[in-house]
Amino acid sequence: MILQVALDLTDIEQAISIAEKAARGGAHWLEVGTPLIKKEGMRAVELLKRRFPDRKIVADLKTMDTGALEVEMAARHGADVVSILGVADDKTIKDALAVARKYGVKIMVDLIGVKDKVQRAKELEQMGVHYILVHTGIDEQAQGKTPLEDLEKVVKAVKIPVAVAGGLNLETIPKVIELGATIVIVGSAITKSKDPEGVTRKIIDLFWDEYMKTIRKAMKDITDHINEVADKLRLDEVRGLVDAMIGANKIFIYGAGRSGLVGKAFAMRLMHLDFNVYVVGETITPAFEEGDLLIAISGSGETKTIVDAAEIAKQQGGKVVAITSYKDSTLGRLADVVVEIPGRTKTDVPTDYIARQMLTKYKWTAPMGTLFEDSTMIFLDGIIALLMATFQKTEKDMRKKHATLE
Repeated sequence: MILQVALDLTDIEQAISIAEKAARGGAHWLEVGTPLIKKEGMRAVELLKRRFPDRKIVADLKTMDTGALEVEMAARHGADVVSILGVADDKTIKDALAVARKYGVKIMVDLIGVKDKVQRAKELEQMGVHYILVHTGIDEQAQGKTPLEDLEKVVKAVKIPVAVAGGLNLETIPKVIELGATIVIVGSAITKSKDPEGVTRKIIDLFWDEYMKTIRKAMKDITDHINEVADKLRLDEVRGLVDAMIGANKIFIYGAGRSGLVGKAFAMRLMHLDFNVYVVGETITPAFEEGDLLIAISGSGETKTIVDAAEIAKQQGGKVVAITSYKDSTLGRLADVVVEIPGRTKTDVPTDYIARQMLTKYKWTAPMGTLFEDSTMIFLDGIIALLMATFQKTEKDMRKKHATLE
């Protein structure tokens, strides 16, 4: 979550003073409120950005027309985020987005005054806006309205971050966090407090309760998955990998992205165990020859560079071990041995690998290929433990091979 402090004041010196206290308390974003901009103009945006270069500055312009012009003005004066009204014409919003891309700023669209907030939020997401704000105005608050009901509906309807504003305080913030708000905008609860810094700290503490839950959940989800992978390891696959390694003249390891980092970590441990091992792509990697082994790591089994390397290894008379989530992939069909390491669950998801990775139950706690990469890392560490026992190597023996020039 992000805490955005709304400086809905008319005195620039008072606004800066409160912003200083809020920043010390841990506020992430500082909003130059609409009243402050109307009173001071873009000077207020510039002064806030100059005073707080390490904070995102939100220019709450509530633009209704001339989106391109107003976003450019705000961007030139240091704004990082600019607000546009959701009731504005689509062209106004699209023009604002075009200029935002040019200047590297973000657009937050405020749904205040929008009748069908869910439908408009979906339309705005399609246009490419960066944030949607569910906002209950001061006049609406006076009538007893809150943003909670609308917030829940909008969060469920879109995938982009949703901000919320409207009389939020220490009592109501836990509820908006529970409903899925990404950006929590707080105004008078901080700006009218006798201790803005202290109130800000208390709000940030509420955030950290949620942060720790998220971290712990992610770790438990990942370790639960790794335990499932460990239980389902096939003896024939693991034996095929180890036998190929022991019989190889040289071992080459290849993976892309994070899988490549996992491969490098495995190569380091094999070097510590006196294996003749190389990482594909390094400047000192020799030619692949007959009798050599390529260990190819690819969750999808379709990464072109990995598949190409496997084809070359086969042409040179060597062996290929594929570590992948999909035995029937192109890499899997090329390999002499396949060790299948499941990534995300594959039930009722699209056939495209990236879509599978993005749409399953691990969407937030383990994005993209995390489960495959982490499971592969732990599996290969298990292989190292086996090799240590097989060759009667101790940690003391391995330390003799550890780098000394670092």
